[in-house]
Amino acid sequence: MGLAKKILFTFLGACILLGGLCLIFLSLGLFPKIGLDNYRFFWLEGNFNYTALGFLILIVGVLLIAFFSPGGKRKETGSIVSFNELGEVRVSFRAIENMVLTASRKVKGIREVSTRIDSTEQGLVIYLRIKPIPDLPLPALIRELQETVRNYVQEISGSGVAEVKVLVENISQEKNQKNLH
Repeated sequence: MGLAKKILFTFLGACILLGGLCLIFLSLGLFPKIGLDNYRFFWLEGNFNYTALGFLILIVGVLLIAFFSPGGKRKETGSIVSFNELGEVRVSFRAIENMVLTASRKVKGIREVSTRIDSTEQGLVIYLRIKPIPDLPLPALIRELQETVRNYVQEISGSGVAEVKVLVENISQEKNQKNLH
């Protein structure tokens, strides 16, 4: 579902939620009488059928907001969709993350890597947080990492990589002997 639809349903849910609250307050007589003198809502006061209806409307509004709010669990359920002559192909973000970790192990001098994937119209955006071993020139190491990850993910998944962003989180204090050779 597109972001615009999610925002629309979230807005609709908020409006429904407010409508349910108003109906509950009116039926329980909790609204201040200010501004409501010209409107005749006195028939709602004390009618608990409308209070129950207000709670039902309130629950529908909360459910709309909960299920359609734009943040959500996109990373867990995200995937890249492509089509070939035999049908649809989906590659999950989790699979792409594992490809990134596999590619990063090929670069000598990286001690730890964590990753996150986003998808844009231009292609995948891969975020890497790394801890390199000490005494290595970072610009050359990061460039090699970016190129290796981009090439590997594009070759294995068939998806374009728009950008590989790297954050050097820290420098490892231990030299990792197996990555040095």
